[in-house]
Amino acid sequence: MPPKSTALSTAPPWQLPWRPTISEPATRGHSMPTQPARILPVDTDRATPFGPAVIEHRTAQAGFSELGTYLMTFPDGGHSDPWTVQYEESIYVAAGEASLLVGAEAEESEILAKSGDLVALPKGTTVRYGGKPGTELVLSIAPVNWRDQETTRIGDEQDAAGRATGSRRLLFLTPFHFAKKEHDDHFDSVVTELIAPAVDDTVVADHVEYFESDGMDYDAAQTVAVVNAVQRANADGYDAVIIACHYDPAVADARLASKIPVIAPLQLTCGVAIQHGPRFAVITDIEEAETVIAGLVHAYGYGDACTGVTAIGREGDNILEDTLGAATAVDEVVARLAAEGDVQSIVIGCTIVSAAYETHRQVFPDRGIAVLNSNLLAVKGAALAAN
Repeated sequence: MPPKSTALSTAPPWQLPWRPTISEPATRGHSMPTQPARILPVDTDRATPFGPAVIEHRTAQAGFSELGTYLMTFPDGGHSDPWTVQYEESIYVAAGEASLLVGAEAEESEILAKSGDLVALPKGTTVRYGGKPGTELVLSIAPVNWRDQETTRIGDEQDAAGRATGSRRLLFLTPFHFAKKEHDDHFDSVVTELIAPAVDDTVVADHVEYFESDGMDYDAAQTVAVVNAVQRANADGYDAVIIACHYDPAVADARLASKIPVIAPLQLTCGVAIQHGPRFAVITDIEEAETVIAGLVHAYGYGDACTGVTAIGREGDNILEDTLGAATAVDEVVARLAAEGDVQSIVIGCTIVSAAYETHRQVFPDRGIAVLNSNLLAVKGAALAAN
């Protein structure tokens, strides 16, 4: 559910090609660290809930680009939800007794580790962190910027206009998964390629962890997955999170669990729409979304301004497989609404539909009506909120 400055050298002495003598200055052949060695104090501003635990990204203060060290405590004991590590991790038990449930749910095995033990988790391990009341763990992961290495980074280089970028780190978090797993990464790539030329910030597109709704309804399971991802984003040092779905799922719970802004695309884009004039319409993906989005628009206080919600009748996987077809369906609705003349702007009320339309926007004629790029607006809104 989610991450760059120069690090101090951490190579052990026996790996260095040269070691200085007492009389020889320790500079030859090596660049000096940009920051002095120092003790990193407790940073309560970075302490965030993680299930029954509280986790603090201690080395975030040092700006390390490779190593991340986290302090995890269990005030009342218990276990977190499953998390699959996308990096190598070691867990040192500083106090108490850790209980790590490792593996898929049906095949979980428990590792009990006492104070002074060190547990190694290879990349790809699924784990539920746990411990008795008062247990304290020291987690070290590498690389700490694993999200950046596995997803397309936006804003970390200069764009075509030569603007310096990378001032804020924003997580574009999709709170669901496509029926075809390969479409998750494809969608992330499409979104980042579209947003890159227009932002000055580092944006990482990612999805929540896979979740099952067995034993609870889908909304409840999704809320757990979203909140966990937002808490992780807090711990990983992001500056804001965009919940990348116009159902704005779990936004209220995520905001309560977060110290950084959590952006709801539909809520934000409706606010922008009325700046273009008193009336707007919404275009979304599937018919069942029409009622849901109309209800949200009303709940946000824009019911009188919205003339209606129209679906193009395509679901997510189909849209990604035929982006031009989806964009053409959007343009047909735009043309009709423009001809009717009742609205001044249109909100694309689906992140997937918005990505498809923006991919092909240039092939359609200007209909004389503002069609809002909700994905880009959400990212820019997140950057503003992060300030």
